[in-house]
Amino acid sequence: MKRTLLALALTLQLSAAAPAHAQFGLFKSAFVKGEEAYEKKDFEAAHKHWSKAANKGEPKAQYRLGRLYDRGEGVEEDAEQALLWYTKAAEQGVQEAQTNLGVLYDTGRGTEEDNAEAARWFREAASAGNKVAQYNLALMLDNGDGVPVNKAQAAALYRQAGEQGITLAFLPHARILDQLGKPAAAFEKYEQAAQAGSVEAFYILGVKLQIGSGVEVDPAAALENIRKAADAGYPKAMQHLGVAMLKGELGMDINAEAGIALVEAAAQTGFIPAIIDLAMIYDTGNGVEQDRTKALGYLQTAAQMGDPVALNATGERLLMGVGTESDPQTAMEYFVAGIRAGSPMAMYNVGQIYQAGLGVEPNLEEAAKLYRAALDLGLRRAQDKLVVVCEGQTFPACFKR
Repeated sequence: MKRTLLALALTLQLSAAAPAHAQFGLFKSAFVKGEEAYEKKDFEAAHKHWSKAANKGEPKAQYRLGRLYDRGEGVEEDAEQALLWYTKAAEQGVQEAQTNLGVLYDTGRGTEEDNAEAARWFREAASAGNKVAQYNLALMLDNGDGVPVNKAQAAALYRQAGEQGITLAFLPHARILDQLGKPAAAFEKYEQAAQAGSVEAFYILGVKLQIGSGVEVDPAAALENIRKAADAGYPKAMQHLGVAMLKGELGMDINAEAGIALVEAAAQTGFIPAIIDLAMIYDTGNGVEQDRTKALGYLQTAAQMGDPVALNATGERLLMGVGTESDPQTAMEYFVAGIRAGSPMAMYNVGQIYQAGLGVEPNLEEAAKLYRAALDLGLRRAQDKLVVVCEGQTFPACFKR
């Protein structure tokens, strides 16, 4: 700053003393020359000038040089060189360098991934008011990524970033306010997110207006917001609106054809809950001709995508021959995949298979282990089964508390 003021004073003195036609060259630092070259997209010249300034310890030039290496502008992309120069600038307090250095550590570019180090640099920049660092640190505190989860701190940082124009912060800020038990404040923040263009926020506003979370129940306004999200192609909203049409909710008359079309449109995006809904629609014949073979097809589609509910449901139908011929061997394959995916019902079902010896040798110990696993995941019905298979037995699963 002092150098700039001195240069400006010298220029004014020379201008006052010299004839108007005289030519005087204005001094330009290597840093300024680098900026001018960069503005002209002459990245090689920018690299030359900023290298000269950076090697003399100019922190802003060190940051700019690091960014050239980070982006591969005027030089080969080199994350290690970017890390080197960002570090030099960051240690001298350049917020942008601190933020970008945090990103390199977070993504493991130019160095080993180190989320704790990333958080440290984001914190440095955030405390100095850098909005991008505030948002990044909020995400880490929100998710416990490299730092312990701290929802209150995350909320404060999201707010600060949002106030500085990071509109991406509105939606996660709203979610945290909900988690902190502040539904009215969350509703206002969702409104901000929606106004900033978040389709998901429109959907959440609709749900809140439907159930009265942080706001009075308003079916008409709920429908308006959910429809906006559905019209924008948000799968969750399309599914929700389709199901509401099937049931005649949100003040709408029942319209099975339109409702199923919407659920199908959501399913075509790969949205698993919509695929499972279609399976249940055809399984029960809700608004369509009942077709359990088609229902099974939808369940298998969701199962192939790794959904634990669909894996178990497919296994059940293959075991019992619903919508197809009974196929216990393939059913067991689906159940096992469901167990790997964490389905307590798949654990329960395979427990029954081992308990009864359905197509396998009876194995009460394995049944007890599976019932215990299902119970630990909250499936209360497994308790009675566990008691039965553990009677008179000393299996470890029988004594786990």
